Amino acid sequence: MVIARILRVLKEKEAANAGDIVNLTGLPRYYVLAAFQILYELGYIELIYSKGSHKVYRITEKGLSFLSGSDDTKIAEGEKAEA
Repeated sequence: MVIARILRVLKEKEAANAGDIVNLTGLPRYYVLAAFQILYELGYIELIYSKGSHKVYRITEKGLSFLSGSDDTKIAEGEKAEA
């Protein structure tokens, strides 16, 4: 899940901008910027620094909760249960 990848990077780095996420995940910049907007609106990340177009975000408790619920092992277990 791409959203989970972005949240994992934010969790590991504690704070990041779009360029950091692009460099670490290889995702297109436009995708990361769109994902940041959605994650911010959902309350999964928060803006901690903004100057001009440079914005730095960090994961929130809600984002951590989502991330723990989307753990790869839990997803795999869910797939086994459906089979």
